[in-house]
Amino acid sequence: MEKIIIPQKEIDVLDDVDVIVVGGGPAGIGAALASGRNGAKTILVETMGSLGGLQTQGYSPIFSFIDPGIHGGIVLEILNRLKEAGALKNLENAPLNVRAEMKARLISTLGEKNLPKRLLETEVGYWGAWGKAFDIEYYKFLMETMMVEAGVGILYHTFATDVIREDNIIKGIIIESKEGTQAILGKSVIDCTGVGDIVWKSGTPCLGDEGVEIGRHKGDPGGNLNSFYIGGVDREKFEKYKKENRADWRGMYGGRELIKKAKREGAHIKSEAMIVADIFDVFERGRLYVMNPVHRTPKDKKGWMVGEISNAEIDMRRQAWAVFTLLKENVPGFEKAYIERTSHIPVIGIGHRIKGDYILNVGDMREGKSFEDSIAINNMPPDLYERVGRFGYEILPHDIPYRCLVSNKVENLLAAGTTLSSGSFANSGLRYCTPSICQGQAAGTAAALASKTNVTPKNIDIKLLQDTLREQGVIVTVKDVPKEILEPYKLIKKLKIYVKRQDVREMAATEEEIAQF
Repeated sequence: MEKIIIPQKEIDVLDDVDVIVVGGGPAGIGAALASGRNGAKTILVETMGSLGGLQTQGYSPIFSFIDPGIHGGIVLEILNRLKEAGALKNLENAPLNVRAEMKARLISTLGEKNLPKRLLETEVGYWGAWGKAFDIEYYKFLMETMMVEAGVGILYHTFATDVIREDNIIKGIIIESKEGTQAILGKSVIDCTGVGDIVWKSGTPCLGDEGVEIGRHKGDPGGNLNSFYIGGVDREKFEKYKKENRADWRGMYGGRELIKKAKREGAHIKSEAMIVADIFDVFERGRLYVMNPVHRTPKDKKGWMVGEISNAEIDMRRQAWAVFTLLKENVPGFEKAYIERTSHIPVIGIGHRIKGDYILNVGDMREGKSFEDSIAINNMPPDLYERVGRFGYEILPHDIPYRCLVSNKVENLLAAGTTLSSGSFANSGLRYCTPSICQGQAAGTAAALASKTNVTPKNIDIKLLQDTLREQGVIVTVKDVPKEILEPYKLIKKLKIYVKRQDVREMAATEEEIAQF
């Protein structure tokens, strides 16, 4: 690649703060709010024009697998405020209520007397409704309101382009905006970019470039995933059609036969099935969410490369229109439908992740492992549907150790959400919105406490951090969770319930291989 030399120049320091949070998605929201509320001067840097990341810009406005028995703190506060505003959808009676179907099957198969009391009496975790969906536009407003309340400064339309590092300390970041090149100085930096931009640019050890670590697709760089909304759908006609064609529209994914026929006729569609759901139609106005477009990253590329992201966007938008056309021309209820919006950002399958003193893996998740330095609990299983060929309820609620949020080399660099220290298989569950906000809250609290106590985040008093999180309503470790809360998870794990991709004859990795990462 041809290179040029950029002349050295002086740049202005825009701000000098305690904590810099880069990325305004779920992890960044948790981190910035926690940092600000704990008294640290905090600034949040975001490339788009609103907060929420994949929740708002990626059109995935949902908190999946929420369980008040194991989750607490900011994530529950957000849900309560959304509910109070009438911006939260009740999914208990939604047609796509896969987990309610699971509960019904468990009752009919095992009988109520053989099921845990909590499974019968609650609608949470794996056995409740699909999740908690919310109105995107109100969520944007609410997040900004909460940031103002916490005293957090927000910079929109701003790219963090480089890192100012001296030995094992980051002094700040370089940003680019309409004002040009500037610097922000800070005592701690939290990478919540989802692809580890700051981790990678800092030169600290990171994970991700190795791609899939094991199995038939070892070395594969992954791919991108996208979704879009269709408006103007006659839902009654569509529901009637699905019931009449239940074999092709059972469960979460449907339309396999339609897609198979369309592919034979040359349609630009790459998945074997699609999700077409009303779960995000908060105000019941005929909107359907469609998840289908996928883009496989070529072996010689990485999903975060600018050229590859651009190619993926073009490819997946073309697929979205092909899927929309297929539905409009073949499925009752779509006669007057239109594409309402395609998402602004894709899900990048494998980006950079911080390398901490511990790398969380699927084996830890399956064991329901606890750690002395735990800061949050996760109950989201690894989503291996695309990468391996199946999604299973295979884990127990488990701890997330603080060591997974802090660089093993840089004293004041933290990461949360998709960017935490984990194997790529484990990361496919840990990256979801609920665990991301919980991780973010821990990272932001740690950074603020480090500033207060004049230490680096790497050397913070873990007990002080855990006690502070508990004061904020966080359930820090599975050791604090009563046995009856965990009983339904243990039963479901024992039953080995999973969904298998119908186009996959052989899993891309063995269960033993998956457990390592």
